[in-house]
Amino acid sequence: MIADILKSVLVGICLAAPIGPVVLTVMQKTLSYGRETGVKAALGCAVMDTVYATLSFIALAFIKGFLEEHKLLIAIIGGCVIIALGVIMMLSDPYSNYRERTASGWAAFWEVAFIILTNPGSILYDFTVCTFFGLQAKSWDLIPLALGVFAGEVIFWALFTLLFGRLHSRLGKETIVKLSKLSGVVLLVCGIVIMIKGFI
Repeated sequence: MIADILKSVLVGICLAAPIGPVVLTVMQKTLSYGRETGVKAALGCAVMDTVYATLSFIALAFIKGFLEEHKLLIAIIGGCVIIALGVIMMLSDPYSNYRERTASGWAAFWEVAFIILTNPGSILYDFTVCTFFGLQAKSWDLIPLALGVFAGEVIFWALFTLLFGRLHSRLGKETIVKLSKLSGVVLLVCGIVIMIKGFI
C-alpha cells in the first residue's frame, strides 16, 4: 500500500507538470497578480486533477467511453473557453484594477478548474497517467491514493508558484505585460488545436 501511495504522489506530479493551457494560466496569474492568486489558480488544477484521478481509479473504462462518445461537443466547448481566455489575456492589462482582481483571486481557482473540466485533452491525459502507473482502488484504499495525488500536485505547484512569484517582484511592468499577452496568444492557439482535434 505504501508503494501505491508513493506512486499516487508521482501521478499528481505528472498530472501537473505538462506545459499547456493550465500551466500557462497559472504562470500568467502568478506573474500578473502575485503568488497568492497563482496559488489559488494552481489549487483549482490540483482539485480537479485529484477528482479525475480518483474517478479513473474506480471507473476508468466507463468514463473513457463517455468522453469518446461526446468528444466533439466537449472539444468545442473546451476550445471556445480557452480561446476566450486567450483573447482576454491578449487584450487586457494585467495591472488594471489590480487590487480588485487580487482580492477576488478565487476567480482564478474556478477559471483553471473550468479549463480542466472542459478540456478533453487534460481529462484523457489524467486517465492515461493513472493507467500507466497501474493504480486501481477498492473502497478501502481510494482515499489514501486520492490524497497522494493531491500531495503530488501541491508539491509541484508550490515550487512553481514560488519561482514565478519571485519573478513577479523582480520583473518590470512592461515585461510582465508582454508575458501576459504572449500567454494569451499561446492559449488561443491551444484552444484552436483542441477544437481541431475534436473533429479528427
